[in-house]
Amino acid sequence: MSAPLADGVGVARAEHFESVAQQREAATLGIWAWLITELLLFSALFLVALITRIQHPEATVAAAKHLKFWIGATNTVVLICSSLTMSMAIEFSRMGWQRAMVRAMLATAALGGLFLVLKGYEYYADWDEHMMPFLSSRPFALAETPAARLFVNLYYVATLLHALHLFTGIGLLLGMTWMAAKAGFLSRHQNWIEVYGLYWHFIDLVWILAFPILYVVNR
Repeated sequence: MSAPLADGVGVARAEHFESVAQQREAATLGIWAWLITELLLFSALFLVALITRIQHPEATVAAAKHLKFWIGATNTVVLICSSLTMSMAIEFSRMGWQRAMVRAMLATAALGGLFLVLKGYEYYADWDEHMMPFLSSRPFALAETPAARLFVNLYYVATLLHALHLFTGIGLLLGMTWMAAKAGFLSRHQNWIEVYGLYWHFIDLVWILAFPILYVVNR
């Protein structure tokens, strides 16, 4: 890999880019292209869930009532707060406030961890209520309604996929925070914070879509 070249404030320009502006545009375009493909994946799951609700309202309402609304609502607030702290980290990076930026990044990771803890507790409650159709050892509580089984399976696929994205995001954020705490980081890699911020806001957006579709509609 080519050694980076210092070019401008906040970016270490690689040799294969003509300018910092071109490098920034390439990084931003790349992350947006990937996020759009991920959004299409989640959109397909949410669309099937909505169609299932429309075609089988009674079965899906019976299944949705087993979802822990207070946990879903609390996690929505948690992720919105994490987007706020991530936005603060980006703004601090632009101002060159490295220590404040690191603290905001750690707060973001902590809020993401809180989301996963609450989600894990919700999964445990689902297991205790026999609301996991894929576990043959514990018969599904709504086994007589195939539409309810479909809806619950969609719920697990969507939320587990979201949790995987969040877990990956926390790992990346902690790794970046460790690097960002070192002297000279902002003078060379400030753009990393901005690009990563798009990914974190995407995680927040997906949950903001998931919460009303899975927890609220027809409840």
